[in-house]
Amino acid sequence: MIRRGITDRMMLWPIVWPLAMGIGGAFGQDVPPSQGAVARVATSAASHTFWRIAEDAAMLAGGLSVQLDKTFHREGEAMVVRIDIPRAGYLNVLSVGPDDVPTVLFPNRHHPDNRVSAGSLTIPNAQMTFELKAMPPDGTTLVAAFLSREALDFYQNGDGERDGEGAMQDPFARLSIVSRNQLRQLAGKSFAVLPRAAPLLGGMAYGGVCAAASDACDAASMPGRSAGFEDRLTPGILLESKDGVSLPKGIKPRPIHEKGIRLTKVSEGFMPRLYNDAASYCSIAYGHLVKKAPCDGQEPPEFRRGISEPRGDSLLVQDLRRAQLAVMGMVTTALSDGQYAALCDFTYNVGVGNLQKSTLLKAVNAGEHERVPFQLRRWIKVNGKESAALKTRREREIQLYFESSPIPKIPPADEDLSVIDIRIGE
Repeated sequence: MIRRGITDRMMLWPIVWPLAMGIGGAFGQDVPPSQGAVARVATSAASHTFWRIAEDAAMLAGGLSVQLDKTFHREGEAMVVRIDIPRAGYLNVLSVGPDDVPTVLFPNRHHPDNRVSAGSLTIPNAQMTFELKAMPPDGTTLVAAFLSREALDFYQNGDGERDGEGAMQDPFARLSIVSRNQLRQLAGKSFAVLPRAAPLLGGMAYGGVCAAASDACDAASMPGRSAGFEDRLTPGILLESKDGVSLPKGIKPRPIHEKGIRLTKVSEGFMPRLYNDAASYCSIAYGHLVKKAPCDGQEPPEFRRGISEPRGDSLLVQDLRRAQLAVMGMVTTALSDGQYAALCDFTYNVGVGNLQKSTLLKAVNAGEHERVPFQLRRWIKVNGKESAALKTRREREIQLYFESSPIPKIPPADEDLSVIDIRIGE
């Protein structure tokens, strides 16, 4: 439960977990911090509902650079978040720890104005009289920032104690269900349109909290956050032979539209530690296949120690290269950046062989783009069962393929709409 009636001086706010906030007195005063109370909120460590929503929204919206002063912090250590803001708007910053508790870091009672201008912003800065401190429970933490065109305030609309007039009294709020739904809706809209028309920009950084007395403070020392990752599918492309996909000498792979990279990331999810996927294959980062066997401690030392998100990025770029080569080599018609990126994500998921034999490829090469949504929607089954995750991924590929253009709603006559298993193909 949450303890109420905590004073305005220093406290370790109960709903923060790995990134608890210490409040340096009332806003505008320099009051030395004093230890406060900590109340814990029971959450389901298995669901990671808020974590996934914040992560998905940040990836889908894109456009913001978010950095922490350090990747790993020991308990009690102060930390700073830096955000590069490309345009004026309304900024909201969240943290979600391994317990799945979503806390609104900014705005807050001591800095309620979240209208910001373009430029670099650090939280906290000299004008902010509060602190961010790493606190238990130890583990990986997500810090996500969102910049909206229209007024959006996750603090005032958050969950927490209010006065008789409904004004928020808690220094920091929890993300409310209403705000969560707003976030999902705006992020989805932003992904479906061109960046200049996006109502929301997003970005995120991963950090970690370790015990103050621990010998090491790195990804390997973090408690595992594998819930929700064991059931992820190994990308089809990584299960295939590396032979047979190449381009003429001197031809480089066409870069993937940044939105396409975000789509693959949001579909795969990031895990800094080794884990076994649905097929019991040892994996890490954005679904990078380490070996076609369960993790057993014999993996490369780099992976056993855990990796950073930037390193995960580099592995994803490496893994996507095969999909790029396949799409460039097999598609014979001109593609927009969005179409190319959507087909690369599809190929990464189902494999080169399945792309090559697909009706989807035939439709694309024939220039029959009106058939593409219905062909993509066929690939939603895995191991004999329809997958909600695959349905979502296919719809996002369709949005990317038709970026800002109308998506055909009625299939052509006699179009084959039978469902396909991605592990089997047509």
